[in-house]
Amino acid sequence: MNALIVAVNKQISSELTTAAKRVGCDNIVVASDIVTAKRTVSARAFELVIVYADTLLGNGLELARIVAARGEGGVILIEAEQRGDALARRLEEEGIIVLSKPLGRTALFQAIKLVRATNNRVARLVEEKKDLLKKLDDMRMINRAKLVLIQSMGFTEEQAHRYIEKRAMDLRRSRVEVALDILKTYEV
Repeated sequence: MNALIVAVNKQISSELTTAAKRVGCDNIVVASDIVTAKRTVSARAFELVIVYADTLLGNGLELARIVAARGEGGVILIEAEQRGDALARRLEEEGIIVLSKPLGRTALFQAIKLVRATNNRVARLVEEKKDLLKKLDDMRMINRAKLVLIQSMGFTEEQAHRYIEKRAMDLRRSRVEVALDILKTYEV
């Protein structure tokens, strides 16, 4: 899992890097200011972004929102305790995990593991969506071919369906390939 850690303090960024490595992050980029971090996230995608909010850091919240809106990975925003609880409620809907300072290692590890689990689930859902869209496109293609057979050959819907099925079996090709052949033959 690749990660971006944004923190002004070198000791804190080092501790966050160590924690991320222990939980399975192998490609870690560290940015010490918002401008560099924004440039970095615009150039490439990260599966995990940890923003350690700091008074010198600028607007860490804005960066967290930008990354979360892109939907490419999980975002952990570490904020001061007095702001953390209020922010957590607001940012929950945007998919940003807010942790309050002072931060314990256990909470950080759990948050990173949660991001990894969520990323895995989202990746599976994206693949399922691609598969479903492909099936939908295939169905559209087959239905267009049926319509062409109905209009050109005077078939009923059942006859057109059976023709495509039988032709696919006889030629040992997919129904989509047969549908494409029909469309090439009859459509101008």
